[in-house]
Amino acid sequence: MNQTHELDISLEDHLLEVLNALPTILPDDLAVELSAFITPSSTVIPYYVLLKISQWSRSPAGVKALQSSSLDPQSYSMVSLLAGTRTSPEKKFPAYVAKDPETERRQAANDKKAVSTVVNGVLSVAGTGFATWWASEHTGLRLEWRVLLATSVALVVALAEMILFMIWDSRRSNTKTEHAPRILSRNEKLMKDSDKADKVDATAASSSTDPHHSALRQRLVQPASIPHDNLHE
Repeated sequence: MNQTHELDISLEDHLLEVLNALPTILPDDLAVELSAFITPSSTVIPYYVLLKISQWSRSPAGVKALQSSSLDPQSYSMVSLLAGTRTSPEKKFPAYVAKDPETERRQAANDKKAVSTVVNGVLSVAGTGFATWWASEHTGLRLEWRVLLATSVALVVALAEMILFMIWDSRRSNTKTEHAPRILSRNEKLMKDSDKADKVDATAASSSTDPHHSALRQRLVQPASIPHDNLHE
């Protein structure tokens, strides 16, 4: 019930028209509660108020009151009241950001690599334990000592595999953090583009007013303007 009290419904024109006919026939407490939300300045109405109206319209007294006022009780069911409305229109939900296909492909490859690493570790532990058990057959040890030796070797290998996996996973996490793309808002992008344009304009302006730059341009242009006859002389 607490969740329904937190929800608001947009007060559309058709919903307002249907609700305006109710205050005179509703019970006093419900009529006062409804009147507070159907004022000209109202844009939303709580969900629980519509729920109370819908429950009242299905009661025998509600059906009789609606029919005596030439109103259709079906128009006040929750389906009819909520048709064409929006839930919590005042709330701003975050914009959807599409995932980068390259990032998804890299994530899938990392997941496969993690699974294969775990499987290889399990096989290494099992294979080392079995190999130790089989090799200890020729040492003359008793059965319980052979089992203890194979288990000890398998545990050592398992510990080594766990340490290696933790190191690999920590390096992978650091790499993900370093290469995580930063999503810029539209305003930040416009500001960055504006800063770049200002820097280019400032560089061009300083180059055109620099006396050394002007002298260099004159030296480069003068040879091109010398007539061909003077060159032959």
